[in-house]
Amino acid sequence: MNHLRRIFLAIFSFLFSINSYAAAYGVSIAWKTQDAQAVFDVMPNQKKAFANLIDAGLIHDMFVSKSFIGDKAFPIIKFVMEADSEEEVRRVIGNLPFQYKELAEITEIRDIGSKWLDTDVAFTNYAIELTWKEPEDQIFTDKVISADLQKVVDWSSKGVITSAYLKNQAIAKPTANQKAMIRPIYSIAVLAKDEQHALDIANELNAVKLGFANVNVIKLGFKLSL
Repeated sequence: MNHLRRIFLAIFSFLFSINSYAAAYGVSIAWKTQDAQAVFDVMPNQKKAFANLIDAGLIHDMFVSKSFIGDKAFPIIKFVMEADSEEEVRRVIGNLPFQYKELAEITEIRDIGSKWLDTDVAFTNYAIELTWKEPEDQIFTDKVISADLQKVVDWSSKGVITSAYLKNQAIAKPTANQKAMIRPIYSIAVLAKDEQHALDIANELNAVKLGFANVNVIKLGFKLSL
C-alpha cells in the first residue's frame, strides 16, 4: 500500500511540474451550412485530412454525437488536440476541407492541460471541468486536492471515467508572507446517463462539496477509438 502511495505521489509531483510542454485543447465544432450535399461531397477529403492529424499524434481523443443539416442527420465531433497555442489549433483546423470551404466552424477551444488518464470505451461521455476559487487555507486545499486526485484514480480503475487532463492554475496571488499558490485543475471525461448524472458525479469531489471549485459539465458524445 505504501508503495502504491509513493507511486501516486510521484505521479502527482510530475503532473504538477508540467508547465512548458504542448498543451491539450478541447475543440468543439458546429455546422456553418444548411447544404447537406456540399457536406457529402467534401466528407471524403475531410476524413482523410483529419486521419492525417490522428496519424501525426495531434488528436488525442475524439467524441461524436448526432447533429442535423436541414433534415439530414450528420455526426458532429468534439476532440482533443495537442498544440502550442489556441492560435495553432485554429490555424491547423482552419485548413481542413470543412473549415476551408466554410461548411463548419470552431465554436469553442478550451485549454485542458496535459493528459493524465485514458480508457477506451464506447458510451456517452460528459466533460467535468473544475476551476478553483481562491482558498482561505492553502494546507487544507492541498489535502482536498490530494483526496480528489486519488478519487479520480479510483474512478479510472472502476471505468467511471474515460480520460482526464490536468493543467496548473494560479489561485492565489503572491503576498509578503507567501508565494503565489498554483494548483492543478481538472478536465475529466465521465460516463453518465445525462448531464445531471455527470453533475452528480462531479459533486462527489471534495473540492465541489466544500465550495472550493466551480464545476462545468459539457456533453461530449461517444468516444471513438483512434
